[in-house]
Amino acid sequence: MNTGIQDAYNLAWKLALAVAGTAGPHLLDSYDAERRPVGEEVVGRTVRHATAGGVQADPEEPRTLMLREAQLLVGYPGSPVVASRGSGHDGPDAGDRAPDCGGLVGSVATFPVRLFDVLRGRDTHTLLLYVGDGNDAESCVRLAEEAARLTHGEVGTCLVLHPDVAAHTGADGTFPQAWRDGRGEFGRVYVVRGTTGLLLRPDGYVSLRRTPPSVAELSAHLAGVLRT
Repeated sequence: MNTGIQDAYNLAWKLALAVAGTAGPHLLDSYDAERRPVGEEVVGRTVRHATAGGVQADPEEPRTLMLREAQLLVGYPGSPVVASRGSGHDGPDAGDRAPDCGGLVGSVATFPVRLFDVLRGRDTHTLLLYVGDGNDAESCVRLAEEAARLTHGEVGTCLVLHPDVAAHTGADGTFPQAWRDGRGEFGRVYVVRGTTGLLLRPDGYVSLRRTPPSVAELSAHLAGVLRT
């Protein structure tokens, strides 16, 4: 069931973009490249369990086994629509599932919220920008504005601020959605070292990660995913 749901989710957002005429040239082809290996692994594991004494046949500790059965360890590194992976960090990278974290504080909320609550309901790509230095805040706001302009609004933005970084407004005076990493949990979970940009797909997987983020790299990557 978990595999089937992920199959449907993986294909649905790609089909939606194709129907709207905004899908990149290789987006639909990426469904087979991403999901066929997952299906083959699930079938192989099921056969192994059936012939070798159940899930005990897997020499994994219980938590890893549970996450694997729930399909939470699935990743798409090497996908034709996922960027090359970076280096120098142990956090989630291109092709990995974006993890949840707590402790995000907004300008109007009186209590901390979780990242998945912030992202819930979004049906487009989201540029998740971690502003690790106050000197980078203005450039991150400009990057968010440029992403929206390049994609005609097909990429939303979410800013996460280091606890010591002040909020900034955009060129039009509006305030981009920003959340303060109040407990430093985002920084720990995503293993950020300075200002970092992550492009999240509608299915919750990281499409691109760069430290520091740049308009040129984001634009080049989006050209293969969306018809910009």
